[in-house]
Amino acid sequence: MPFVHSNGIKIYYEIQGEGRPLLVISGTGADLRSPRLPVPEIDNKFQIIRYDQRGLGQTETPKPPYTMEDYANDAAALLSSLDIDHTNVIGTSFGGMVAQHLAARHPRTVNKLILACTSPGGLAYSSYDLRRIIHKPQNIQVTSWLKLLDSRYGSLEHELPILDAVETLLSTGKRIFPNNVTAGLLNQLEARSRHDAIQLLEKIPHSTLIIGGSYDLVAPTQNLQKLNDLIPNSELKLFDGGHLFMLQDANAWRCVASFLSQD
Repeated sequence: MPFVHSNGIKIYYEIQGEGRPLLVISGTGADLRSPRLPVPEIDNKFQIIRYDQRGLGQTETPKPPYTMEDYANDAAALLSSLDIDHTNVIGTSFGGMVAQHLAARHPRTVNKLILACTSPGGLAYSSYDLRRIIHKPQNIQVTSWLKLLDSRYGSLEHELPILDAVETLLSTGKRIFPNNVTAGLLNQLEARSRHDAIQLLEKIPHSTLIIGGSYDLVAPTQNLQKLNDLIPNSELKLFDGGHLFMLQDANAWRCVASFLSQD
């Protein structure tokens, strides 16, 4: 299996396809062993690099505490180990927080930047603190999580098949948040709660696409707007969905592909 020793830890990674590199930084609790839906808009059109973040999946779990700078340095060290000196980057949710720190602290590593359903952090613009969910009883935990994923959940006026699928996966014990509570996840949630890139964002020089769902309560639209306000060369696009808008609105991945294809 593909591992590299980077930034003092053993990191598991996967590479798919050929072409210009695209680093995918995933969200809270993500594990590359979990099923992943195909994305025809980017699959086999880029050299896609995915990895398990510290403490998650098959990557080593170093001693805490973890910082957002640690996560960004892990990503930069992985790229260096793979001899990739310049790449497009897409960060989703927690991965978007990591991507902000990566772009600000290692600017030469990044070409174009995509920040999806994420937040700049700080007191006023943090994503919802997911530690508030994991200690609730299972039935309340699932309902709370689905409502955060999409504010329309539970309304008879809207059919939300993606949310129904997530509810089914959670009820069958699949290894997705919040079912996968491990030491690494708890360390990640602690670092996530301290994320604050407000003072770093103006240092990001890259062409940046900020995308999110109009009904997301994890990373609400005002947080996306703040990212757009603070990153100089950025644009904001909202889609019909919640935190899982990239599965809910087919236009989202098309927008990503179009952005990456522009010179």
